[in-house]
Amino acid sequence: MKVLMIDVGGTNVKLMASGHEGFRRFPSGRGLTAAKMVEGVLKNTSDWEYEVVSLGFPGLVRHGKIARDPLNLSGGWMKHDFEKAFGKPVRIVNDAAMQALASYESGRLLFLGLGTSVGATLIADDVVVPLEIGIIPLSKSEVFLDRLSKKALDSHGKRRWQKAVNRAVYLLRDIFWPDHFQLGGGNTKHLDPIPEGCVAGNNQDAFRGALRLWPGTDMLAETQATTLRIVRTPQEGRSTEQA
Repeated sequence: MKVLMIDVGGTNVKLMASGHEGFRRFPSGRGLTAAKMVEGVLKNTSDWEYEVVSLGFPGLVRHGKIARDPLNLSGGWMKHDFEKAFGKPVRIVNDAAMQALASYESGRLLFLGLGTSVGATLIADDVVVPLEIGIIPLSKSEVFLDRLSKKALDSHGKRRWQKAVNRAVYLLRDIFWPDHFQLGGGNTKHLDPIPEGCVAGNNQDAFRGALRLWPGTDMLAETQATTLRIVRTPQEGRSTEQA
């Protein structure tokens, strides 16, 4: 199945597709409506062939639909008919959930996305739970969003931002006790060193998560009410009961 991945960020919309190397992107920002996003995708992928679309959205998704307009983009997202706009089947998930799904193998994984904003997802024993962590207190006067966002990195500097990331990792590890701690997002490249016990990825890793939203891969993440549940594809040579 040929999949188009749309990863909507606060700074750029990133695009990848089956059978194509690398990724393409175009600017997003506070003026980006759902209609403008679709227009930009169609323009930038006019020479790509794809059968289905995986849309990573930077906000709340419930029952496979956008439940709230994003805070760092413009409006029109909740009621937009993406399947009609693209003329293809579309599956929508939280962007951090799509990136977490790309890295997951087993057990309990916690993903922390460091981009224009901050996002997180917990996957515990094949259940994908997107988390809204922006307003969690990081200090007496500041929350995660105040200290971990791109704005915080630009205004406070790398040293203070890195210290805040280390503090956030410590708190989240103590709350969720993950077996694996994955860091992602465009600002992960600024971490030096990577917090102990964490693994850093990049935005292109999300494509594996986009593929896992559709049948034909090693695992399929199916939408539930507020989560996704992973169904593992039996490996060749093993019975269904063994898998």
